[in-house]
Order: sequence, then structure tokens, then C-alpha cells
Amino acid sequence: MSTAMTKAKAMVQAKTHTQIESMFDEIAPVYDFLNRVLSLGLDQHWRRAAVRMAYSMLNPTRTLSALDVATGTGDFAQILTTLPNARVIGIDLSEVMLHYAHQKVPNAHFERAAAEDLPFAKSSFDLVTVGFGARNFQDVEKGLLEIHRVLRPEGIAVFLEPMIPQRTWIRKPYLAYFKHILPKIACFFGAPEVAYRYLPLSVESFPQGEAFLEKLGRARFQSASQHRLSLQTAILYIARK
Repeated sequence: MSTAMTKAKAMVQAKTHTQIESMFDEIAPVYDFLNRVLSLGLDQHWRRAAVRMAYSMLNPTRTLSALDVATGTGDFAQILTTLPNARVIGIDLSEVMLHYAHQKVPNAHFERAAAEDLPFAKSSFDLVTVGFGARNFQDVEKGLLEIHRVLRPEGIAVFLEPMIPQRTWIRKPYLAYFKHILPKIACFFGAPEVAYRYLPLSVESFPQGEAFLEKLGRARFQSASQHRLSLQTAILYIARK
């Protein structure tokens, strides 16, 4: 087993904020490019669809207050700023990711913070988004409770995650690409191997479908739904406080 695979497995079993921050600091310069290449450009389509669905469930009568958790380089935050009267804040552990987010989305506010300890008062936001980040929380249950806490009553939380397809005909080739081809492509473009060994392992180990809906229920969300996207290669969860 390679050193990168060993480190990736250890991270999946026991993530720390320091490990996640360090990994995303390293991949930040190529993060956007690789997201587009490795998802065939679908990642932005998924984000836009998520924001449209969430916004349709809200009835803002004032400025829309939105928080993007694990914002990375600000892709979700950028889409949120296109909503009418939106005030957008993004948080992330990685200072390097936040540097790119500031450049990309100058009309949003960004700060360093962990999902498990959000520096905001109770009932601060109408909408919270998490794009490909929940599985990187050090403590998923605590992160979900924090998101619930900062949402206003009737507020909406959106979670977008990669998914392991359940359909047999696509599952096998997808896993072959995800586990063996994707890391090689990422390394070719300068990304650290451990990050893209960690990616498929973290997706496989993360609860998906009904299992994640159960976690949302335990975090006191009153309702939640799942929406499988693009041949089940991504999954969107929408929960109401």
C-alpha cells in the first residue's frame, strides 16, 4: 500500500481540523480546475440547481441572509450572491482557500471558522449551504447541530455531496474511475496524491441517502429530502428547520 493511501485511510478514520486545513491549503491552487475536469463541469450545474430549489422554498421579505459552510474557493457563495437582496458569508478552515474565495467573490464576506463552532448567533441565517464539505467535518453530528442553531425558524439547509451510484451498471465503472483514474489525473495536474486518495475513501465511508436523512432528523430538522443527480453520482439534501 502506498504512503498516500495509508495517510488517506488514517484521515478518513480520524479527521482533525489541522489535517483537513493542511490538505485543502495544498490543493487550493488547482481546486477549481480539477473540480471542473473531474466532474465534467457538472459540479457548477449541481450547485445552481441546489440554490434554485432552496430559494423556491423560502419567502424572504427582507435581505436574504445566507451562509456557505466549508466554502472552499467560494463557488456556492458566488451563486448565492446572485439571489435578490442576498447578504452572503462563507466560512472555511483553509486560509489559502479563503484567499481564492475573496478574489472570486468580492461582494461576499469570508472568514476562517469550523462547522462545529460557527461564530454566529442563534437564528442568524435564512439559508445555509454546504457543498462537498459535510463529509470533511471532524464531527458531523456537531456540525449539523450548529447549522440548525444558526438557521432562522423555517430556514433551509442544503447539503451537496458526491455519491456512490447504486445502479449496478454504472457503479463498477464509476468506482474504477473514482479510485484509480481520478487520483492519477489529479496528480498529473499537480495535486497531492493523498487528497485524491482521501476523496473516494471519504465518500464511501460517509452515510448517504436515508442514513444521512436520519442524521438530519437527529439534528432536529423538521423535514428533509434527498435528490439524486446525474446518474446518482451526486446527491442533494434539503432540510428545513
